[in-house]
Amino acid sequence: MRSRVSALVAVVLVVLAAAGSAILVRAVPDPVPADAASSVFSAERARLHVPHLARAPHPSGTPEAEAVRAYVRGQLTRLGLKPAQSEAMEVLPGRDSSHLAGRVHNITATIEGTSSTGRLLLVAHTDSVPTGPGASDDGLGVASVLEIARVLTEGPRPRNDVVLLLTDMEETGQLGARAHLRSLGAAAREPHVVVNLEARGTSGRAVMFETGAHSAALADALADTPPVATSLSDEIYRLLPHDTDLTPLRAAGMTGLNFAVIGGSARYHGPGDDAAHLDPGSLQDLGETALSAVRALAAADLRDVTEAPEATWFNAGPLLVRYPAGAVLPLALLAPAALAAAAWYAHRRRALRARAAVRSALTFPLTLAAAAALGWAAWQGLLLLRPDYALFHLGDPYRTGPAVAGLLLLTATVTALWAVWTARRARGSLTEAAVGVLVWPALLAVPVAVLLPGAAYVFTWTALGGAAGLLLAVRAPQDSPWRAAALALGALPGTVVTAPLVALLFPALGLASAAAPLVLVALALALPALPAAVALRTAPRRRVVAAGAALAATGTALVGANALTGRADAEHPRPVSLMYALDADRGRAYWVSEDADAHPWVTAHTGASRTGALEAWSPALAAPPGGLLAGQAPVAPVSRPRITTVSDTRSGATRTVRLSVKAESGTPVLLALYVDTSATEVLGARLLGAPAGTQDLPGGENRPHAGSPWKWGLLLAAPSPRGHEVALTVRGGKPLRVLAMTQDAGLPEGELRRPRPGDLTWVPDAAGLSFASRVHTL
Repeated sequence: MRSRVSALVAVVLVVLAAAGSAILVRAVPDPVPADAASSVFSAERARLHVPHLARAPHPSGTPEAEAVRAYVRGQLTRLGLKPAQSEAMEVLPGRDSSHLAGRVHNITATIEGTSSTGRLLLVAHTDSVPTGPGASDDGLGVASVLEIARVLTEGPRPRNDVVLLLTDMEETGQLGARAHLRSLGAAAREPHVVVNLEARGTSGRAVMFETGAHSAALADALADTPPVATSLSDEIYRLLPHDTDLTPLRAAGMTGLNFAVIGGSARYHGPGDDAAHLDPGSLQDLGETALSAVRALAAADLRDVTEAPEATWFNAGPLLVRYPAGAVLPLALLAPAALAAAAWYAHRRRALRARAAVRSALTFPLTLAAAAALGWAAWQGLLLLRPDYALFHLGDPYRTGPAVAGLLLLTATVTALWAVWTARRARGSLTEAAVGVLVWPALLAVPVAVLLPGAAYVFTWTALGGAAGLLLAVRAPQDSPWRAAALALGALPGTVVTAPLVALLFPALGLASAAAPLVLVALALALPALPAAVALRTAPRRRVVAAGAALAATGTALVGANALTGRADAEHPRPVSLMYALDADRGRAYWVSEDADAHPWVTAHTGASRTGALEAWSPALAAPPGGLLAGQAPVAPVSRPRITTVSDTRSGATRTVRLSVKAESGTPVLLALYVDTSATEVLGARLLGAPAGTQDLPGGENRPHAGSPWKWGLLLAAPSPRGHEVALTVRGGKPLRVLAMTQDAGLPEGELRRPRPGDLTWVPDAAGLSFASRVHTL
């Protein structure tokens, strides 16, 4: 009885430590009031900027975008700074997508240092997507920059120059950051360290999810006010096709820290990203954390920062643990060695049978597979009950608490049942089962340390802690009440480092990818579950099965309850897709939707018929599997493109056509030019008359996967009202066909059958947009 009690107490302590570690990375701080000391970051002061930064959607090129920039310039001027706004035409050649060019308007202001060793760039972007006001993305970042600038200008001057960089067109290929790099010229080779502020949601803790090279000094800069941070996210993010302003800066040789708020992603890039839904606690956390990092880096020798070694870092309770990357592989090698030594010692003391350990090692992966299967099955079940969940970013709807709780309970139940089964087979000896669990993180530690060194700590510390617990347990006498307790406490390092990661992964990956954190949960729970299972080793099998069934039913009910309680309302609107497309050549217009399970309000406009033919005259409307919903719409006064031939010359089989492309009405956010390559080869193109001079563009097919003949494209973001001239050099014996298209932010609201209901919102990137196109044959 004493052994069981001590084991259960140890297990409870491990679970409480893990839960506390997870809670610390989820709980946002209270906002600091506006009357706080001038030397601290105040979310209430910063929050005053947000209504000016997010009055309405303000994509690049719109009057609202310039109004936001004017406000930012005014606030920086009030702080005694000298903000400068530049204009440039930045071009990003495409490989598997259209070439991209845009008129960029960046704002810079410098807080001069006393003895600068380089430049510290504090970066946020002023533009939003066309469908959302951008209170979080990136009003939160811009407001934080303004409040940090106030703190720095009212306090002692920093050692290093702090450059405030408010970029344009982050949402459009990060053209603002690219333009800033171009403007630096040779100065780009000087030491530069970046602190970039972003958002992929409206709530939650500040997450430092990416660094540049030489990360050791950057991780040290986070020590005073640790954010949610793990070098695992840094490894994974580099493999994903996601970009922020840090991406081009890093590619140019700069290093830095990338921060974001990622909770509440259901409102990401939509109308709900407004001031009312911005969590002031998240603003406080982001601003306070960024200010602490800026102060540390502004006082450092940036030459040393940009030459520092790499590091591994992770949350463990209130601490940010960090150590040199050079220690990763030795520690990973130590993990299997320590486990082998503990197993050998246990065998010598006759506490380990090889056959039983092998059986445990072979069956434990079934638990991990079951945890992954639960995550996948739960998502499929939720989609059956709520098909609209697929419309949310990463499968992360507004309210996920019941589903997450149910999945955790289901995973804990599966792990516990495996532990009970193993305890029964082990006849009371848990060392074989513990070795069977620990062999997997011990074996994974080394290859992960080689391939993804920033992720190895999860397996390394799980295996090292477990090996230490196993050694202590075996040293205790067979009848000692502390034997099982020591084994349970050996799980403490693994659970404490895994719990914050699990708490981060659920909002980062969404319910659609819940399998990944659930596998980590099963791995972390298995070792402490073994001593707890001893208490049930002699319990009747029927009672154990009944208890497991009851827990599984409860978990399943919680997952199902998430679908029942997540009904759409004005505060939690359902995303829908609805766009407007005008064929200006034929004078025909259509309401279009990508929704697979369309809401009645959508089908009232589009009807129920689907088509894949719209891409032939509107390249933006590529049809998903099953086609687009499309129904007749009134012809509305949206922006319309116009193509004019300026000159047309031939030299043998080569032809150079100079075209003027502009919008003849309205203020589009995008102007596009496409070439039909089915009978024409594009040899190259030149964008003429840009602020930076003539820009050469590659030919060929930069849209090879397009489902239409328009396989060469050029997108002009924030186009000039005067239009743009493009010289196309082509080869082919047939007439040249080009298509011009405009994109407006918003729908022709007056033509809607009825306004969008309050319980509906726009799905990101495929709603609330209007297109018009014309074909020109030469």
